[in-house]
Amino acid sequence: MSDIQPFKGLRYSLNKITDLEQLLCPPYDIISPELQLELHQRNPYNAVRLEFGMETPSDSANDNRYTRAANFLEEWLIQGTLLTENEDAFYILQEDFYHQGRSMRRRSILAAVRLEELSKGVVLPHEETAQGPKRDRMELLTATKANLSPIMSIYRDSSGEIGTLVDEVASGPPLASVDYDNTHIQLWAFTDKTMVQTVTQSLKDTPVYLADGHHRYETALQYRDIQRADGNRRDSLGNDFVMMSLIEIQDSGLVVLPYHRAMRGLSTDEMDRIMAQINESFDIQVLDVRLDQTGDAISHLEELLEETAVNQVAIGLLKANERKVYLLTLRNQPGASSPPLQRCAAQVLGRDILEPVLETQQRAVERGILRFTHDSKEVNKLVIDGDYQLGFILPALSMDLFEEVVLSGERMPLKSTYFSPKLPTGLVINNLG
Repeated sequence: MSDIQPFKGLRYSLNKITDLEQLLCPPYDIISPELQLELHQRNPYNAVRLEFGMETPSDSANDNRYTRAANFLEEWLIQGTLLTENEDAFYILQEDFYHQGRSMRRRSILAAVRLEELSKGVVLPHEETAQGPKRDRMELLTATKANLSPIMSIYRDSSGEIGTLVDEVASGPPLASVDYDNTHIQLWAFTDKTMVQTVTQSLKDTPVYLADGHHRYETALQYRDIQRADGNRRDSLGNDFVMMSLIEIQDSGLVVLPYHRAMRGLSTDEMDRIMAQINESFDIQVLDVRLDQTGDAISHLEELLEETAVNQVAIGLLKANERKVYLLTLRNQPGASSPPLQRCAAQVLGRDILEPVLETQQRAVERGILRFTHDSKEVNKLVIDGDYQLGFILPALSMDLFEEVVLSGERMPLKSTYFSPKLPTGLVINNLG
């Protein structure tokens, strides 16, 4: 049973800072070193100082980016840069953006969701996790005692009551409105007891699907258990909850993109073995295009992938040494009644091509030979420039197949989905202290 509750959020005081655009940042896992520096220079109160602070050569156990984040959070609260909501509230987040030339709108509810072991089937994951990001997020959570960015999750509104309520709240004037990262963002809050009860009751029998934030969720679970072991459960019930952005699965603005792969530094033997794996398991079609600077070849490949992936497992391949583009179609296609994970291109790529040669994709990342990106044009450029030997272009995962995977209890490999746009950090913070 899902336990979804309102909470007293921390928000930037718009009386002190009027340009909210200067204060928001993306979640930590998509902040490059270049963007990290740019965000730090943009504004002294940018949320990146909390979410993903800079390291310095003089960092120590008592003075590092985690302790500095905690100090910033405390200072901003004391000086009134951040204010605490007067009452427990649910928040409505609306994001208007363009995707492939189309105007899109995504709405979600920011809420505190009770942490549950993943084995209970209340909160359901879909991707594997790695230890490195969880260690990083644990250091930050332990220092700040706050959920700085919301976990993106998905639910199904069977009754339709939540959608009606969201429409009603979003018809009024917003608390905040900002144009950020090509997205127009608006935020509302509601505290009405009847409306709050509508949300908590409507969602109590609904499982929550983790979309983006698996590492943060597992970290929050571990942090909760540590606090319980230290005897803090009674005094700090906030540790039992984590901040989430809940999106209805049929929301018209719910966009899920694939993560593509680019590979470099492969030995001749590894290259030969990867190609042998491809020849063994896939039908190979050489496309009548060559790698080009304009990206036309990639556009053509993605059109073919979109058509083919409706009922088949298919993957695009770019080869630097040949300057050629291939469409790979799995020779032994899984049937409609097969386990859903077997119908996911990211799983097939790992199982049938990469992992027989490289052990695991995580190990390949640690070796520096595997790079993930949701931008197919970036893969094209990496291969054209000659820095990378191979590029794998994957099709998007349908939401129907996503839900099948989640409900099956299986998990896809790391970096199988990229939900777009990413939720901004800094709109609302959940203080656990």
